[in-house]
Amino acid sequence: MRQETILNVFPSKDESSRLVIAVEQWEDGSSRLVLRQESFSEAVGWYVQSRVGVEPEQIAGLKMSLTGQSIKGIQPSSRDVPPMPAIIRFDRAAASQAS
Repeated sequence: MRQETILNVFPSKDESSRLVIAVEQWEDGSSRLVLRQESFSEAVGWYVQSRVGVEPEQIAGLKMSLTGQSIKGIQPSSRDVPPMPAIIRFDRAAASQAS
């Protein structure tokens, strides 16, 4: 069974959509942050248009991105950082001598 705690609701300009930030908690003790884009209909009320789950290891990076500040002690793992492209220049004279 899942329980949910709503942390904040951000209305939009048109008053028929909003962003909801919530924490989902499961029976096994696990939890995760959820961002939901919701819309309003007179017939239905508020309903979810899209939903993004944020894993616990992503929260520090999300906070850092939103605040523009680095978080002490948090280093991205090598699998999180895409490799930088390498540019290798060849000397034509050296290449022609090698053949």
